[in-house]
Amino acid sequence: MYLKTGRDGKGDFAGLNSYFKCFILSLFLHKGSPAESAKKRSCGYLSGLKCSVNSVSARSSLNSAAFLSARLLFTLYILLFFLLFILSPASALADGSRVITAGGDDNFAPYEYLDHSGQPSGFNVELLRAVSDEMGLNVSIKLTPWYEARGDLEAGRIDMMTGMFYSKDRDVVLNFSSPYILVSQGIFVRVGSEIKGPEDLYGKEIIVENSDYLHDYVISMGFSDDIITQDSQSEALFLLASGKYDCALLTKIHGEDLINRYDLRNVVAVGPPIEPREYCFAFSADSSDLIPVFNEGLAIVKKNGRYDEIYDKWFGVYEEKEFYSTLLNFVLFFLLPALFLLVVALVWSLSLKREVVRKSAELKEELIKQREIKTALKESENKYYELFNNINEAVFLSEILSGGKEGTFAEVNETACRRLGYSRDELLNLKVQDIIRLPVQKCNAIQADIAEKEGYASYQTEHIRRDGLVFPVHVKARLLELGGRRYILQLVRDITEERESRKRETDALKQIEHNISQLAILNDEIRNPLTVIAGVLDMNMENADEIILSQVKEIDIIIKRLDHGWLESAKIQEYLKKHLAIDDIEKTVDKEDK
Repeated sequence: MYLKTGRDGKGDFAGLNSYFKCFILSLFLHKGSPAESAKKRSCGYLSGLKCSVNSVSARSSLNSAAFLSARLLFTLYILLFFLLFILSPASALADGSRVITAGGDDNFAPYEYLDHSGQPSGFNVELLRAVSDEMGLNVSIKLTPWYEARGDLEAGRIDMMTGMFYSKDRDVVLNFSSPYILVSQGIFVRVGSEIKGPEDLYGKEIIVENSDYLHDYVISMGFSDDIITQDSQSEALFLLASGKYDCALLTKIHGEDLINRYDLRNVVAVGPPIEPREYCFAFSADSSDLIPVFNEGLAIVKKNGRYDEIYDKWFGVYEEKEFYSTLLNFVLFFLLPALFLLVVALVWSLSLKREVVRKSAELKEELIKQREIKTALKESENKYYELFNNINEAVFLSEILSGGKEGTFAEVNETACRRLGYSRDELLNLKVQDIIRLPVQKCNAIQADIAEKEGYASYQTEHIRRDGLVFPVHVKARLLELGGRRYILQLVRDITEERESRKRETDALKQIEHNISQLAILNDEIRNPLTVIAGVLDMNMENADEIILSQVKEIDIIIKRLDHGWLESAKIQEYLKKHLAIDDIEKTVDKEDK
C-alpha cells in the first residue's frame, strides 16, 4: 500500500496520538522522497526521543527503575532509527543499488529518439542523464514506440518516462516532476489546404500518434470522428505528405525537424501554436518516491548551467532558425513595405505640388463653370416662375398618395390664387375637393381615372371662391412623374365670359328667328291694307283719301312694330355689330328702303 504524493513529493499523513505509532506506520506506509523521508523521520524520532529523555530525567528523581526503563527505551529508538535509515529507499538510491528503469518514444526527435547506432539520444535523454549524474542515480533508458512505453508506465513495468506532457487526466494515474520545458503543438497540412487554424479542424480527417497527448486533445475537443492513429508522429506526417487525409497534429519542433530532415516540401505548419503544454518526467504510481529526487536534480542542473548547455545543443538551431525566420518576416512584412511606402511618399510629395497647381486651375475653372451654370439655372428658374405665375390659366399641382388618393396641392400659380381669393400658403393646405363643386365620390372617380387608367382628363365644372362665389371652369388634367413620385397637373380656364357670350349668341339667334317669323306675319298684315287701298282706287270712292290714309297709317304701325321687335335689345344690336359687321341697323334699314 502506498500513499499518493503530489508533484512536490510531499506525503500526506493523519495525526496520530503517539510519535511511536507514527514511526511504526511510516516504516510500512511511507513512500515519499528518500531525503525528505529521512529528514522527517529523523526530526520526528529525535523530537520524540528528546521528549522521552526529558520525561525520564524528570522521573529519575522518583525512582531509578523508571530511569533505567527510559534509557532502555531510548537505546531501542536509536537502533530502530539507524535500521530504518539503512533500509530506506534513499539509501538504495544513493548507493546506486536501485536501478531506475526509464522509457520513452523511439522516434520523437529532437526530444528523444534512437540514433544511427540504435542508442537513446535527444534532449530528454541527455537531461535525464545529467540529473542522474548530479543525484548519483542508476538509470536504465529504453526507447520504444510511444504507445508501448506509455502502456509499460501505466502498468508499472517501468519506473518513469523520459518525457510526457502533463494533464489533469494523466495526473490521476501517474506522477509528474516539475516541468522542465514548455512544448507547443502544431497543425501540419499539405500546401494549398483550406485549413488555417484550429477552428478549421471540425469535420476533417485528422492524423495523430496513438495514445499521444494530441490524440486525447482531439477527442476531448470533438473536432472530428475521423481520427487516424499512427505508431509515431513521424508516421503521421509521412502519411499526410503521401496525399492522404486532411491534416496531422504533432509537436511543432518535431514536425519541423521531420520536414527539414526528409525534405517534405509539400507539407507546412499553419496557424498559431496550439495547446502549449508543460513537459515533465513522468513516474508510475508506485514510484512517487522518485519525484523529489528528480525535482532536486532538475533544480541543480538549471542552477549550474548544465540545463542551458543541453537546451542550446538541441534547440539552439531551431531558435536561430526561428530568429532568422522572424527577422525575414519582419523585413518582408514590415521593413520592405515601410521602405516602399517611403519611396511612394517621396514620389507622391514631388508630384503633389504639380498636382495641386493643376487641380487648383481645374477647380477654378470648374467654379467659374458652376457659377455660370448656377446663373443660367437661376435665370431659367426665374423665367419658369414668371411664365408659371403669369399664364392666363390657373395651374394646380397635387401629389398622388398611396391608394390613388390625391393629396394637398404641391404647387399653385398666382392666377389660381387671384381667381380663388386665397394666398399661396392657404391654397397649399387645400385639396381639389375643397375648391371644386362636385360630389366627393365624383371627384375621386375622376382623379382615379387619371391616376390609374387614362392618365388624362378634360371636363367642365365649377370652382368655389373663398368668399363662396361660384364660377364655371374648364379643367384639363394630366398625370406626371417627377423624381419617382406621381402628380396630377391641372390647367384650369375660367369660362364665365364664354358662357355669357354663348348665351348672347343664343338669344340673338332666337331673336332673328323671331323676326323672320314676324316678316312672314308682316306679309299677311300688310297685304290686307294694300288690298283695301287697291280696291278703293278702283272704285273711285268719294272718301277714298280718308280710307287710303287710314290704311297707310295701319301699315306704318305694323312697320314700326317690326322695327321695335328687330331692335328689341341693345345686346342683340351689339352682337350684330360684332358678328355681322353692322354699325347702325336703322341706317342700314333706311338704305335698303331707298
